[in-house]
Amino acid sequence: MTRVTVTPDMEAAARRAADVMANHINDARMRSADVHIQVAGGSTPQLAYELLAEMQGTWSHVHLWLGDERCVPADHEDANRLMLQRALLDRIGVAERPHVHEVRGELGPEDAAWLYGREAVRLMGEEPVFDFVLLGMGPDGHTASLFPGHPAAGAVEAPVIGVRDSPKPPPERITFTLPVIARARYTMLLATGESKREALARIRAGDQELPPARLGDALDEIVCDEAAVG
Repeated sequence: MTRVTVTPDMEAAARRAADVMANHINDARMRSADVHIQVAGGSTPQLAYELLAEMQGTWSHVHLWLGDERCVPADHEDANRLMLQRALLDRIGVAERPHVHEVRGELGPEDAAWLYGREAVRLMGEEPVFDFVLLGMGPDGHTASLFPGHPAAGAVEAPVIGVRDSPKPPPERITFTLPVIARARYTMLLATGESKREALARIRAGDQELPPARLGDALDEIVCDEAAVG
């Protein structure tokens, strides 16, 4: 059953996400194991990464994967990779950095998706399993680059797919698919702000038109603020 954590505001929601990520990172460090984390774009996840950057200790065992990316160069203002760089990587105060797996968005959606999927399979097996997945959500109920009513939301074969006609610009993207997200050891959905209220209510009611609702019990936790609950 999905746990629902309601926080007073966006910052508290971001803090909860940062704390859970830090727990996974620290636990893996204690076990001398690698930890694979799928990260999201968006303003609340961005704040979570800024808070996570305060974590002490080595990051050399941490693998960071973008849950989705726009097909633009990594230094483009639309790139989730640039946001991650500014919010987290530039703020980490230790020499041992995390492994950030790069999306070759400039190659176009199909080639970029194939290369990224191959890298995930190489490091995590034929059916990649993440230790932690952080999902954001748009007001329309999309997560990653999986949009309601879009064929990509129903993709089940490949771990990563290219998207050419995203309802939200830019239209060309890559995204991990729902089966990969569902296999994660812990999956968290962040939803903050009044604009997310309707979609969040539909997800909690199990509306299968919205991709996060299709995760069912594989969605371990929803973290939302009071504005998103209403």
